[in-house]
Amino acid sequence: MKFGIVGIGNHAINRVMPAILESGNEIVGITTGNKEKGSIVSDKFSCKYFPAYSEMLSEDIDSIYVGSPNFMHFEHAKKAINSGKNVLLEKQMTLRAADAKELISLAGEKKVKLAIGFHLRMHPAAEFIKNDILKPDDSIKYLSGLWTHKQSAREQTSESKWWTEPEKVGGGSVMGTGVHVIDTLISFHNRFPRKVTAFRIPEEKMIDETMIVNMEFEKGFATALSSRAMDPFSNDLTILTQDRKIVCKNFFGTSINSSVEVNDERVTEFKEGNLYSEEIAEFVKFVDGEHTKIANGNDGYRVVRVVEEAQRFISMVR
Repeated sequence: MKFGIVGIGNHAINRVMPAILESGNEIVGITTGNKEKGSIVSDKFSCKYFPAYSEMLSEDIDSIYVGSPNFMHFEHAKKAINSGKNVLLEKQMTLRAADAKELISLAGEKKVKLAIGFHLRMHPAAEFIKNDILKPDDSIKYLSGLWTHKQSAREQTSESKWWTEPEKVGGGSVMGTGVHVIDTLISFHNRFPRKVTAFRIPEEKMIDETMIVNMEFEKGFATALSSRAMDPFSNDLTILTQDRKIVCKNFFGTSINSSVEVNDERVTEFKEGNLYSEEIAEFVKFVDGEHTKIANGNDGYRVVRVVEEAQRFISMVR
């Protein structure tokens, strides 16, 4: 598959673009407003640098990976879809649920595929728990997910300044890692929660250091905690059914180094694989109409809605 890349931040350069090549696909071109960086990155990946996004969209490209800042996701994805390109859109899908719905509708109208970059959908432990541990009659009573990492202060550049602007980023830890936890918990219930409550630190700032999002489902509850102010002491996925405790140690992260326990007894471990190469491979299958693990537009919309409801709840109770 031929890819075009819009937005060349560290995540795209260090994870997604190498994964595109490692999975046997091709990067035709990249576009960014930083001409110097664009030239350097295009040389590194042996592709063409396009000064204008519209120029790249007119090329013979199958799909666009949108890795631009959060506040630009809607605009960049919409232009790609209108140009007849499939889209792999980085999380958070959009900052507003209404925009997410518009992208889903537009992709259907243009008959292109829209997927969201929730790489943990590719984690082999998730599939193992769903297919080999959980029984058909299991009722999930409680789910919890923690993704913590202590982030040191970094010098802000003109390219990264948007991470400090609430209207452009939409949150702090919840946008960096929390949305992955939320998506994982929703995927086990495969439905939108009935109620959402939330708490954040600092409470008065949308750009949080730590945030807890609670979700009530028809038959159970879930808690997603994200923090960039805590050491990664847990980063576990925990599932409680009517008679068992299932824990995947070190599930939340960017690499695979996990073990699965049932009632405190280790069942298996997972140490190999590249989540991003698998994500690209699953996206290609998705575009080809095959069954896939990748998150689609509706999955992305559900997470946007939950974050929106969480921020609304906090503003109401303050």
